[in-house]
Amino acid sequence: MRTICVINLKGGVAKTATTVNMAAILARCHKKCVLVIDGDSQANTSEFFASQDVMPCTLTDALRGEPDGGKLAKLCIVKSNFPGIDLLPADDRLMDLDLSQISGGKVYTDCLRDLKGLIDYDYVVIDCPPAFNAASAAALIAADEVIIPIKLDAFSLRGMSNLMQQIANMRKLNPKLKLSGILPTMWYKSEKISEAMNVLLKSSLPVFLPIRRSNKVDDMTFAQKPLIVSSPHCGAAVDYKRFVARVVKEAK
Repeated sequence: MRTICVINLKGGVAKTATTVNMAAILARCHKKCVLVIDGDSQANTSEFFASQDVMPCTLTDALRGEPDGGKLAKLCIVKSNFPGIDLLPADDRLMDLDLSQISGGKVYTDCLRDLKGLIDYDYVVIDCPPAFNAASAAALIAADEVIIPIKLDAFSLRGMSNLMQQIANMRKLNPKLKLSGILPTMWYKSEKISEAMNVLLKSSLPVFLPIRRSNKVDDMTFAQKPLIVSSPHCGAAVDYKRFVARVVKEAK
């Protein structure tokens, strides 16, 4: 079972789009059993994959149910609206939990650790909040690897050093944590974009080929269908399939 954390401290970088499309491609194209954990109180990933009436409980309830958080989290897992994908949903109550304190962070970490011992999937994909807090830290401690979606702009590039430092700090608690790569998203032909891409490529960090910008990514959120269903031939769908193929290949 591979646990992949999708994280960036900045919003608007296609983090959720990357999570849902990666999960869908793993399930449909690579025949993998996938669990998506929504760790973001905005719950966009949860809304994408399931309606609220099929969510008897959420990650919030599991975290409130310590010390049996892992068992409760397993009970909160639901079938998504996409074959091959299960969902541990979030809701906006997650932001009301005090995960900023050491005790709160331990509850989250213990919950994810215990849950991993109770489930059997090919892949677990965790959608993290766009901030570094105890929820993000717990996800990194539970993960085997990290994927960082990034928009190729000056603000995102400047924020990378902070995120990389946080990941380095988490390796002290999770030495096996691996950076699978940085995934440039919303790419289009531009001199400045090309310069930003070159900065990444010249770094010592692993970088995936970019995901092209496409209006179809926005459209899929209204349809609540991943790109391989809603727009399988658009540039972004083709790019996401190539990206996931590389992720799967690197596991072999």
